[in-house]
Amino acid sequence: MTAYPTRGPLLLAALFAFSLTPANAQPAAEDDDTVEFDPIVVTADPLARGELDSTRPVSVLDGQALDRAQAATLGETLDGELGVANSSFGGGAGRPVIRGQSGPRVRVLDGGLGTLDVSSLSPDHNVSIEPFRAEQIEVLRGPASLLFGSGAIGGVVNVVTDTIPTAPVDQVDFSLGTQFDSAHDGRSLFGHVEFSAGPLAFHIDGQTRRTDDLEIDGFADADAAEEGADPSEAGTLENSYTDTETGAFGVSWAGSRGFLGAAVTQYDTVYGIPGHGHHDEGGGEEAEEEGGVFLDVTQVRYDLRGELSNPLAGLTRLRGAVVKNDYKHIEFEGPGEPGTVFTNDAVEARLEASHAEIGALRGVFGLQVVDRDFQAIGEEAFVVVPVNTQQTSLFVVEEFGLGPVTLEAGGRIERVDLTADGAANRDFAATSLSLGLNWALTDALRFAVSASASERAPVAEELYSNGPHLATETFELGSLALEVETANNIDVSLHWHGERLFGHLSLFATQYDDYIFQAFVDSNNDGEADLVTEEGALPGPGEEGELLLVNYTQADADFAGGEAELGAIIVPRGPLGEWSLRVFGDTVSGELDGGQNLPRITPTRIGVGLDWSRGILNASLKLTEVDDAEDLAPLETPTDGYSLLSADFDWAVNTAGTLKLGVRGRNLLDEEVRLHTSFIKDIAPQAGRSLILDARYEFR
Repeated sequence: MTAYPTRGPLLLAALFAFSLTPANAQPAAEDDDTVEFDPIVVTADPLARGELDSTRPVSVLDGQALDRAQAATLGETLDGELGVANSSFGGGAGRPVIRGQSGPRVRVLDGGLGTLDVSSLSPDHNVSIEPFRAEQIEVLRGPASLLFGSGAIGGVVNVVTDTIPTAPVDQVDFSLGTQFDSAHDGRSLFGHVEFSAGPLAFHIDGQTRRTDDLEIDGFADADAAEEGADPSEAGTLENSYTDTETGAFGVSWAGSRGFLGAAVTQYDTVYGIPGHGHHDEGGGEEAEEEGGVFLDVTQVRYDLRGELSNPLAGLTRLRGAVVKNDYKHIEFEGPGEPGTVFTNDAVEARLEASHAEIGALRGVFGLQVVDRDFQAIGEEAFVVVPVNTQQTSLFVVEEFGLGPVTLEAGGRIERVDLTADGAANRDFAATSLSLGLNWALTDALRFAVSASASERAPVAEELYSNGPHLATETFELGSLALEVETANNIDVSLHWHGERLFGHLSLFATQYDDYIFQAFVDSNNDGEADLVTEEGALPGPGEEGELLLVNYTQADADFAGGEAELGAIIVPRGPLGEWSLRVFGDTVSGELDGGQNLPRITPTRIGVGLDWSRGILNASLKLTEVDDAEDLAPLETPTDGYSLLSADFDWAVNTAGTLKLGVRGRNLLDEEVRLHTSFIKDIAPQAGRSLILDARYEFR
């Protein structure tokens, strides 16, 4: 596919100029010149503001858009949202990548508190949240350490569920849904029920999903066709099946001043790891005959949440939550052959207090505590010692209103102590400061800017790794000499919501001091990166190294880019329905000082979408062009761009409840799609052309 390396930045610049035109060409909009939107509160914002009122880039996926996007993993669900990509590791694992950042720099939350899994440790570990349970998904693009700690230095994804009711319901709230996905013969069944008995409200939900191996366009191995592989081996991504079950029960007591509730959630999944037989003697075909590598994951999560209005003089709201989990997953080398066992037992607590307004000043201050015991046991445990991590944070966010202008300032101090069994302990102090402004230029036009300096403490794998990490084909060496890294960020955003025209633009630049990354090692000074055995030794005569030797180190780095969307209602609501057209795009670059590119940076994407609605019918068509990935890190392979065409048709019938029927087409051009953000892109492409059928009945 032909690459157009300049079209992403040009698109962003064009949309910036276009979005300014209405404000410059006509007087300030009157109330009837703006589109009325249902207010969407960003629950991850302690000041409970909406998308347009925030000083930092934030987006919310909910309603019909969420129904259309929901997929087997959180990364796949959010892939294609502006500024967000997927670190896909086959059908069973996919974590969000925000503006080129992932792993320990992107914090994934379940209702405002951490998932407490080990998904940030390795890309083959899935996030322990089932996307079909989400009521809305909030994405904070850029540093959010001020709000959620140093693990959010690259962004936050907050999945909001209704597991703990916040108020009694007047009648039984019930839903039941099913979905079929032809890409892997996926069969899903999910549902929930809520009911009340006086001041007590109850919630029950459950979901089950089974998928076979993924159907793909062509060969799984990118080089197979050139090497003359047997055509009969094409069309399937072996060992990419999934088997997932989740369930939750919640109960709360609600009164006129607040609520107190508790819930227990269980998440169980088994999924294959494509292309990753082990390197043991007798591996390869033997491992394939044994069924291949797979993960068996179990997490039980206990939540306690509450909120109280006017608890004390000077306080308008007190909100608190505590979550405890028991997490375990086993990496099997084949059926009945358990390998490495990962456990992660953790407790996280958060307390927020909103103070009474002092003139035009309002704000929130709080405390957050995390206590985590992590251990990996087995021959392939690359984090070689058990580690206890304790984080204690104090934070404050204040907002001051000056007519159409809102000013924000905040700070956070964090203490991180890591205690290792059999290795040196480390402790860190991390500080985050932020300033922001949101200016309502007109009723339709908003301008926002934020600047922040955020610090992140190294995590256990960066400090204590010393072993083979087969998922990424590396032998990882941690470093106890690592210090905190600092992200100095500025974000500028513009939002326009007019009667017929809508859009937004966000531009950002982030300069990292002491950015932590994996550097290649050349221990024998032969000018090439070392390939070593599973024991970390250089191969002897007649032997070949299998794993790339890397060590965690630090250097300054720079990231820059932006996201833009511009839409227009081209045919107002009428006999032919309402038609709207939008164009969108995002781009990001990341490199170390000196010009060396960083790996797995999301390629530039641009697209166009057409939406139609008439009564109970809705349809959309979207085409996304993804550029070739050619600005590569050392030893990184290029990735061809592709054209991704998708379509959705929805029909909603209101009877005693609402019956929703959906037909969806994905990758309708049947392109070979390899995600540059994936560690295994060269051996595991995404699904070929697929058809998705879903049905939901809701009674509310």
